[in-house]
Amino acid sequence: MRGTILMWSGDKGVVSADGQRYDFSINEWKGNTAPAANLTVDVAVTNGRPSSVTPVNEADLAKEKMAAMTGKGSEVAKAVYANVGKDVAIAYGVFLFAALFLSVVGANMLGISLKLTNLLSDNMGMMGNGKGTFLVLLATATIAVPYFWKHKFAPLAFFGPALVTVMAFYPLWEQHRQQQQQMEAMGELGQALGQMSQQMGGSPGGLGSLGFGAWIIIAASAYLGFKGVMRFLSRS
Repeated sequence: MRGTILMWSGDKGVVSADGQRYDFSINEWKGNTAPAANLTVDVAVTNGRPSSVTPVNEADLAKEKMAAMTGKGSEVAKAVYANVGKDVAIAYGVFLFAALFLSVVGANMLGISLKLTNLLSDNMGMMGNGKGTFLVLLATATIAVPYFWKHKFAPLAFFGPALVTVMAFYPLWEQHRQQQQQMEAMGELGQALGQMSQQMGGSPGGLGSLGFGAWIIIAASAYLGFKGVMRFLSRS
């Protein structure tokens, strides 16, 4: 059953699950890192005591949080859809699909191909993309803000996908800018190295290797931001 660690000190702690509190020790802990307060866990109880306390994967948490924010049943989903309109709903769907499944940085000679979720994760998600998935789902959940928050500023929540997109691509732009400065400082040698890099596929993660998915995400995010501004102005 799902629970939350309330306290951890030394090699003992307290976890809350199904309305009950249980003491547990490091012997019952099944994680690769040390337990911490407020950490969401799965708890198995045997004879009134935890037999195992296991941390929940970030990707699973992201899906659950998304469901909690927008999953109050089909009636709420239909109401949100009716509130934002077909065009906005489609744009959000395009953003979500492209962010989760399409490559935004094309494969080069190293075979590296990254999705938006990878760019949003620590170390570009090479060891997993739970953080990136959560951010993408959180940005997509902003579709429901105008439905639940009846305020003139609510449509500006449509900038959520754009903000996440900027978070993902800004480090690439900064890397590209620094590379250009270094090449300019090197003069003709820098230009030669730049041409050689392009012929060999470019540096992994560079702006020059943006994939088709990147432009879909940028277009969908820009459209949503535009619709948010227009709706805000219409309410002002």
